Amino acid sequence: MPPPITIIPLGTSSAVPSSTRNQSSLAILLPSSSTLLFDVGEGTQHQLQRFRSTTPHVKLGKVEKIFITHLHGDHVFGLCPLLATLMNGAGGAENDPRVLGAAAADPSLEDSKPRIELYGPQGLRDYIRSNLTLTYTHLDGIYVVHELHLPGAVPSDPAATLYPKELPTGRNIHPDAAGIWRDVCVWPHATQGYAEFTLSAAPIAHTVPCVGYVLVESALPGKIPGDYVKRIAAHKAALVKSSGYMNPMEWLRLLQSPMCPADTVLELPDGSRLVRPPLRPGRKITVLGDTSDPGAIIPLAVGSDVLIHEATNAWLPGVDPLTKGSEDYATVEERSKSRGHSTPEMAGRFAKTIGLGERQEAEEQREGLLILNHFSSRYKDDLADGPGGQAEKVMHSIRMCAERAWVNECVGSGLNGGDIIMEGRRVVCARDGVPIGVKA
Repeated sequence: MPPPITIIPLGTSSAVPSSTRNQSSLAILLPSSSTLLFDVGEGTQHQLQRFRSTTPHVKLGKVEKIFITHLHGDHVFGLCPLLATLMNGAGGAENDPRVLGAAAADPSLEDSKPRIELYGPQGLRDYIRSNLTLTYTHLDGIYVVHELHLPGAVPSDPAATLYPKELPTGRNIHPDAAGIWRDVCVWPHATQGYAEFTLSAAPIAHTVPCVGYVLVESALPGKIPGDYVKRIAAHKAALVKSSGYMNPMEWLRLLQSPMCPADTVLELPDGSRLVRPPLRPGRKITVLGDTSDPGAIIPLAVGSDVLIHEATNAWLPGVDPLTKGSEDYATVEERSKSRGHSTPEMAGRFAKTIGLGERQEAEEQREGLLILNHFSSRYKDDLADGPGGQAEKVMHSIRMCAERAWVNECVGSGLNGGDIIMEGRRVVCARDGVPIGVKA
């Protein structure tokens, strides 16, 4: 069984940090322990350090790729400070080797391997260059920026006004005819060479250019039938002579590789045959930035196992004391959309639209997991005032709003009622530093 993928929310607040939530950032830990960051709000590196004791797999040294959804400050104000920490940045101390000779880009860097790769919408490259230059920050490491350009955008020159430690090989990535950036990033398997994970992207609606990302794992080995071990053991001596395996059980290990040919067969002396079980789909995780309509990403996101969707505003009559009597759900949704944001009901409906957790070809039905994040600062962490407190009641109601929309119940029904049955489906309100495992 492949190790779990771990999702760790580092910041779950919208716009401004609160006493219980940091600004937007999310880490995804791959089975290889490589760490991907999605957005880097102010204080992200502090969160990474803070949670090392509770989530030991979160390590600064494992951060290799950073994906930015959009350039609003609450999603990028922590980016350049984090780069300085990851690459031993200096602030201009006299005779510091990081500073000497840093007036111009070094052409010898072109074939170097970057310490950090960054992906994001057009403008990310200039944002980083300006910040590092104006703060006199000098890095002792190399980075590269790849920009996702919208159709019709005036392309920028990746090699123009390079920052000294920025590789000139950064790409301007253009969408295909469907408006999608496919396979912008590929992670090869550590030993077998095939693409273990790929990442694609699509534009989603917000008040500024914004990107959603879809991480897809390659096919996984099928579940080996329980009787294979006993059947091989019963014929072990004969198989050693006839099959070429000193230990016939090694054949089972061969089946655990996705590269195992589909027609792999082990013939037993009694005439029966053991065949390779069908491959299972790998995990699919969709990460959205701020959005009022992520419709353009549907072709990529259909059949996801995990959807991470913002839920900035909610209508919680009788639960949230700040709810205005003049409001109803329609006015809250309309206001959210006008600001480029979503409600938990909108997140639930989108989960239904993409068939979250409904890939029927899977040997066993996987759980569909909807993770809500990017909450208004009025919504504190669940345990801000202790178990059973007001904050926990509010977040429970937000979760229920998404659940009911996902199963098509009417808006606002049963906010004060009990949980509903959602077999094979689960909604989680993200909390800073609380990991969420995604099993294969």
